[in-house]
Amino acid sequence: MAKYKTYCLLHHLGIGLKQKRGRLMGLEIDQENFTEHDFAEFSERLYQSLDVLKTQIKSPGFGQGAKKIGAELENYIIDAKGHVLPINTQLIDHTKVENYTVELNKFNLEINYDPVPLAANAFSQLQAQMDGYMSRLRQSAEAFDARIIPIGILPTLMHQDLSHQSMTDLPRYRSLSEQLFKMRGEHFKVHIRGDEELFLTSEHVALEGANTSFQFHLMVEHEDFADVFNAIQLTSCLAVAVSANSPILLQKKLWDETRIALFKQSIDSRSRNTVDWREPSRVTFGHGWVRDDAWELFAETVALFPPIFPILSDENPESIFAAGKTPKHEELALHLGTTWPWNRPVYCDSQGGHVRIEMRALAAGPTHIDMCANAAFATGLAIGLKDSIRDFMAVMPFRFAEYNFYRAAQHGLDASIVWTDPKKHQAKEMAIMDVLWAMMPVAERGLLQLGIAPDEVKKYLSIITERLENKMTGARWQKQMVDVFSEHNDREQACRSMLEHYIRQQATEVPVGSWSVKK
Repeated sequence: MAKYKTYCLLHHLGIGLKQKRGRLMGLEIDQENFTEHDFAEFSERLYQSLDVLKTQIKSPGFGQGAKKIGAELENYIIDAKGHVLPINTQLIDHTKVENYTVELNKFNLEINYDPVPLAANAFSQLQAQMDGYMSRLRQSAEAFDARIIPIGILPTLMHQDLSHQSMTDLPRYRSLSEQLFKMRGEHFKVHIRGDEELFLTSEHVALEGANTSFQFHLMVEHEDFADVFNAIQLTSCLAVAVSANSPILLQKKLWDETRIALFKQSIDSRSRNTVDWREPSRVTFGHGWVRDDAWELFAETVALFPPIFPILSDENPESIFAAGKTPKHEELALHLGTTWPWNRPVYCDSQGGHVRIEMRALAAGPTHIDMCANAAFATGLAIGLKDSIRDFMAVMPFRFAEYNFYRAAQHGLDASIVWTDPKKHQAKEMAIMDVLWAMMPVAERGLLQLGIAPDEVKKYLSIITERLENKMTGARWQKQMVDVFSEHNDREQACRSMLEHYIRQQATEVPVGSWSVKK
């Protein structure tokens, strides 16, 4: 089998690989068994990288390159009847396009987009790129009678679709599943209470492959990293509520963003019966506000989580940095790729070295313009709040930001969250819709501050406004359409009919806020 590659830290299970014009830019995971000596050497290299990175981040020229945005989109591959098609490797071989890469499960495929300059029409440029790559992929899929569908969780997914055999046959996925299961010492358990209730157990991580996301990357001024990252953490609840698109798993109506509950539980490696302390989950919202810079997040990850893949590169970061060159820190990237915070730092050695922010909580779908609007909204909020974020942090404990994130994932636009006006020094529970309306001017201000053109700002934020006016998201539309089709069908057929309607609506590229809830 060919070696399929993926961008460094871009995919939640991509595990420290990246691709650049056909050559590998990270560590290929081609083994499944490791010794204690492997782990000891790897840990030593991690601490070497941390020491170097701490100095590197404070060096002149670090993070001073041209600012860009980037993204990757995970998709389902399905047949004419709405069933998953496990053909990701065959389809990629057929396309011969390096921007397409495999995912955890054989019926998923990711599109990696080229970075876009953070300039006046950045989001339109990203959308045009998304249209182009999707068109080429769908043309190739026709040779297999397949369809490519961006959707948070496929509503027609069946339990048998999530077996061990559904996982893409690569050492990194087999090893990941085995290592996490070994750490846990028992079956993974998924128990989600939403509109309905679902309980699952599994001895592998294929359940996680039900999730597909639109992962967005943002480069910011180096000195603003902490404030922007904290602003993203604070406002992630708003972005999740307004972009929700995964309400159904195995025909059960659960959370508006069921992905977030499923991801955390389906690969939870913690063994609750063998530890004396409250061991953190490798899927996490975070552990506190960032105080100074991105180094804290790298150091925290090394301190809290044992390595899974102790694979060494040929590079010694201390020697490289001492020679005046920029280290790749491949072991550090590999290790961070085995933890999955919803927002995280991504180190890259290009342009003299920089750390960008990856936002990982946005669902795939419904349309390209919807996803770009979600990214623009999240970006505008972060930049618009960065200058006042420390006032928010003073009156908003981090645990409330985490609470808000999970309430927004569960209830979407119907959520109530804890919010505050820093000038009044008082936090209180509020309807998330009220907070969203209040924050729209902040998002607009942030985008304009970045130099995004006024027409571009209006184009994408008006899509968010329309959702709020119609109280319609992808998640709400899916649930309501299942109810419509359930009047004369069982749940399985209702989900199938809803999916076909979703696909037809998606093809129009009309934003989801305008979608009608009719047969």
